[in-house]
Amino acid sequence: MASDWKSHKVGELADSISVTHPFDKKRLIFLNTSDILGGKVLHNSYKDIESLPGQAKKTIKKDDILLSEIRPANGRYAFIDFEAEDYVVSTKLMVIRAREKILPKFLFYFLTNKSITNWLQHLAESRSGTFPQITFDQIADLNVKLPNRDEQEKIIAYIDPIDEKIELNHQMNATLEKIGQALFKHWFIDFEFPNEKGKPYKSSGGEIVDSEAGEIPRGWKVGKLREIGTIQPGFAFKSKDFLDEGVRVIKIRNIQDGTVSLQCEDFVNDELFQKTDEKFHLGSEDILIAMTGAELGKVGIIPKVVEPMVLNQRVGKVVSENKFLLYFYLNKEDIQSYIKGISSASSAQGNISNTDIENIEIVVPHQESIYKFIKITTPLFQRFIYDLGENLILSQLRDSLLPKLMSGQIRVPAG
Repeated sequence: MASDWKSHKVGELADSISVTHPFDKKRLIFLNTSDILGGKVLHNSYKDIESLPGQAKKTIKKDDILLSEIRPANGRYAFIDFEAEDYVVSTKLMVIRAREKILPKFLFYFLTNKSITNWLQHLAESRSGTFPQITFDQIADLNVKLPNRDEQEKIIAYIDPIDEKIELNHQMNATLEKIGQALFKHWFIDFEFPNEKGKPYKSSGGEIVDSEAGEIPRGWKVGKLREIGTIQPGFAFKSKDFLDEGVRVIKIRNIQDGTVSLQCEDFVNDELFQKTDEKFHLGSEDILIAMTGAELGKVGIIPKVVEPMVLNQRVGKVVSENKFLLYFYLNKEDIQSYIKGISSASSAQGNISNTDIENIEIVVPHQESIYKFIKITTPLFQRFIYDLGENLILSQLRDSLLPKLMSGQIRVPAG
């Protein structure tokens, strides 16, 4: 540690705030643990206050830090860098407010660097209870090495551009996703795919015929999702197989907001990996779907990686030459609702099998439309996957630099 840095307890530098929101407006934005991720707030959708759940209690303000009490390693945290009078947050979120001695963003970077979140996860798993959970008392007891404000500002200025580039890539991918979704809807729901003259089929007088699913273009048919692709379930490892390092085991919790996080808690050795059938192996551009639990139905794409990975049970891999088309089918609102309906009928926890997914009824386009769609959207997906891979590299750089900067092991270069 730098000689001029002093060690403090977080409790000396910050407070846990639990001020009840005044509810003085008819509509507010509610944030639960699922509404924050990796430092950012995921939405700004207003709701009538009468419709808010009972846990909508806490008020927040600019420069507050939101941190989920449950499973701290899952990245459910956010820095509030905007005026937040219209926001009310869940009682499951800690609201941490920096005192004058520490800059709020510096405290945020300290609390969210990987070594700290891993330690908090360890503490959470050590407690008895339904969920791995932490308390503010445990956070307050953490030791932070605090430089002067000038040094704090330099560290923030060094890390912020990395976070900004990660966020820019997120925004780019959100735009690419919207473009792909709009094209998918235009072609395969509105039936405005290009005809042989390149004009929108339906509005240009393309023939529409009756079917058991309603009106569809001539040459299309009502069929099953398996006619476009299948779902390969993961391998049923035993708990004794898991190690702290080795080949990554991709589980349900890795599917996050359209991507697949490569932050894993469980690994297997190379010998066991080589013994598993190749159908369970994963690589860049693979598309996964969660088949059980709270994340059921969520779909994600693996970024560009070179390390081997293996698929765990209750997660399905899309197997298809047209997997990018399946990505949009699986994300369709009616299919998502159908998946959740089947799962809730099968068990209290919610499960769905690969066969259930493959048997979902869809309107199957003719092959020419599928071919054209894949040709147009492949560059879009390639950019999407490139951005995911770049964010993976940037996140690893951030995770490597941050603890060293926060401890004074390395200093921000002058100039």
